[in-house]
Amino acid sequence: MEFASGTLVGALDRAGIVAFALSGVEVGARKQLDAFGLLVMGVVTATGGGLMRDVVIGRVPFVLAREDYLLWAVLASAAAIAVVWGQRRIPRLLVAVADALGLGAFAAAGALAGITAGLSLPAVLVLAVLTGTGGGVLRDLLADRVPLVLRSEINATAALLGGLALWTVEPLSNSAAALTGLAVGAVVRVTGVAFDLHLPAPGRRRGEGPREE
Repeated sequence: MEFASGTLVGALDRAGIVAFALSGVEVGARKQLDAFGLLVMGVVTATGGGLMRDVVIGRVPFVLAREDYLLWAVLASAAAIAVVWGQRRIPRLLVAVADALGLGAFAAAGALAGITAGLSLPAVLVLAVLTGTGGGVLRDLLADRVPLVLRSEINATAALLGGLALWTVEPLSNSAAALTGLAVGAVVRVTGVAFDLHLPAPGRRRGEGPREE
């Protein structure tokens, strides 16, 4: 079954919003922010990448044009805050899965938006990476730490490969392309975490990943 590109981008965006809201709140909880701080972290992480993408391609950001985007971000953040408020630690596995799915969904949404706008392959891949990692960059800056995408390149690599997979399949079926892009981005991200894959960096011993702050 085929869907309009705009419908697919919207569905992918909403999936990414819910997943990344959890990630933002989890980081905020480790930084011991108050309830408002946690809400800001969740909403910014959930909507930042899509907002950057829309500004780059010259349209009103969907988070402002579509009322439910902000609602999804707030409700997902509130649910995560409720877990934290109950003095329960959000399971690391749940955070990792949500992060991977959110990255895959946002990377696919960015790539599909670029294709719909008639952009070239390099531009499509840039939008995939920007949408997939932009919210995380804003989250990390608010948490006063070096953005994870600069310390763990598998984030950007996963988003890029997800975007490339979507671009490859899209001429055959945009629906299949969306699912393929999401799956590839998520699987690459999970694989990177599972096997602790990182590019070499000065001062980092073999097998040692970036330190959490």
